[in-house]
Amino acid sequence: MSRSRFALAVVASLSAGALLSPPPVLSAENRAFRMGFTPFVFDMTLEAVAETDKFIGENGDIVAQHMESVPWSEALSGAPLHPEFMKDWERRKKMARPGMAVYVAVSPLDMGRAKIAAYRGEKEGMPLPPQFEGKELDDDLVKRAYLAYCRRAVEYFKPEFLGIGIEVNELFHNSPGKWPSYVALHKYVYEALKKDHPALMVFSSFTLHNMVNPGWKDRAEMLEAYKGLMPYNDLVALSFYPFMCGISNPSKLDEPLAWLTANFDSLGKPYAVAETGEATENITLKTGAAEVTIYGSLELQKAYYEKLLELAQEKKFKFVVSFLHRDYDALWEKIKSASPSFFIAWRDCGLLDENGQKRPAYEVWRRFLAMPLAR
Repeated sequence: MSRSRFALAVVASLSAGALLSPPPVLSAENRAFRMGFTPFVFDMTLEAVAETDKFIGENGDIVAQHMESVPWSEALSGAPLHPEFMKDWERRKKMARPGMAVYVAVSPLDMGRAKIAAYRGEKEGMPLPPQFEGKELDDDLVKRAYLAYCRRAVEYFKPEFLGIGIEVNELFHNSPGKWPSYVALHKYVYEALKKDHPALMVFSSFTLHNMVNPGWKDRAEMLEAYKGLMPYNDLVALSFYPFMCGISNPSKLDEPLAWLTANFDSLGKPYAVAETGEATENITLKTGAAEVTIYGSLELQKAYYEKLLELAQEKKFKFVVSFLHRDYDALWEKIKSASPSFFIAWRDCGLLDENGQKRPAYEVWRRFLAMPLAR
């Protein structure tokens, strides 16, 4: 999700009957993968935060803590994190109910996936401290600070899964000259963390929708570059929003998933969905003088979750994380005047609509969640 997690920053997160076709036949075997959400909230109210936390606990067995920006100065010096940042960490830590796994995702890249991440102090997206200005990702100062931050996150959250880079393939596209420096940083952090915690699954994620996006002319080179990073990834972890590669027909959903397995099965590493979602309404965005239409429908969302979760069962994914649980219309109305227009793109990807009503895709989710988890 290459944009600010603006909801987290703000708070501290056809008829259905006509679309519900007979469910696919699931085997009686245990569910192979965990299922969960991020704590992205749909409104800037305490009630929305509480409802989000409750939903996460009742509708999954993994919680994803997805955090942008880096406390560079505190990580380097070992000083305490800003009190507001610690409040956020404390809320996040309380979400994990007994038996739930924890997935933590951090990133040394900015939200545009083009350069070093901004500073996290009181809030995300703050200017870099002077000692980090102009530094490359493989600078010794950056490497030491980022490793220290990852270690602090592991110590605090005690996750089973740790993402040390979010949608990193986009750096290759946006700033190809910086890719080698990211690889050096990633390898340095990965090797140190695996030495500390051999059982911890450490990895970065990539955007499947842009790996198959015909508008990205460097996608073949991007794929090879990312594959070069795979010796230092314990999982094949994808971020996937089908509407972002122009899919408007359920019959086309198989194509990117087939591309995924054709290109990564041979590596013999487990898959995971680090974040995902599918639109339920068409939205037209203005990008300069041009207009771009995002296609979505209840039928498309339902079909996507059926295909994705069936593949996750077949291939024994480690986990599937839906980024949103509920549409954020209420939040959008409050922040749209100060936000980039493209932030609306994910507004209608919830398994619940803006009023909290369950969509057909929610019933698909619950059907898979009801399967006993393999241990």
